[in-house]
Amino acid sequence: MPTTTVEDTFLFYEVTGQGLPIVLTTGLGAGAEARVELIAGLAKHHKVLTYDQRGTGRSGPASRPQSIEEFADDIVTLMDAANIDCAAVIGLSTGTGIATALAANYSNRVSHLILGAPWTHGDADLHVLQNTRKTAARTMPADFYIHFNSMLIYPPEFRRTHFKRFENMAAQALKSPQDPVKISARLDAILAFDARELYKKINCPALVLGARDDLVMPYWFSQDAAAAISNSRLVIYEHGGHMFPETRTSDFLQEVNAFIS
Repeated sequence: MPTTTVEDTFLFYEVTGQGLPIVLTTGLGAGAEARVELIAGLAKHHKVLTYDQRGTGRSGPASRPQSIEEFADDIVTLMDAANIDCAAVIGLSTGTGIATALAANYSNRVSHLILGAPWTHGDADLHVLQNTRKTAARTMPADFYIHFNSMLIYPPEFRRTHFKRFENMAAQALKSPQDPVKISARLDAILAFDARELYKKINCPALVLGARDDLVMPYWFSQDAAAAISNSRLVIYEHGGHMFPETRTSDFLQEVNAFIS
């Protein structure tokens, strides 16, 4: 099991495939199953570095809350451990902030930047949403919390088609309920992060993608991010929800592979 040490804990990581390197950093709302098809598609043409963030999955516990910029510092440590000098970096959801900080503060380590469902800053609407999510984490039973988040990040058609999967996730959650303190810390990090000045420091090519029906990070964040990054391309899907890299995996892979190539 490959791991590397950061401060007083460790990070689990995996490298899959061969070719030009890609680092994938994501959010936490969907679980590992949501990444499988995407990682397999990327690994057909690239060496893909994936990892579990501090306090999640197979990585060690986090002794304190982290800022988005500190999550980006962790990726540099991981790239060093995996002998990757420079990579295309794909950030999804919360990972878009991490990828943005990485590209802005470690420009020599990022060849291409892909942002899927970014946010530019914690505006009033995002504060309402994330504070609602924090309240839900404190008050909802674990299975209801899974369904609540699923309704936010997946479109109804996808939830209907994959109903059994979400039922299984809810049943599993009863065995390991959400930690509202950890969830609040991560959502607070999202609200505290402001990418607008960082966009000005990004000098690599960037691909920014959003979906019009994204309830969590509305598409106008993608429009604003693309407008602020000097060498960027914008793609807005009509449908797909917040998790469009999963609900529209083929479309997403086509855009990403063409962009990196």
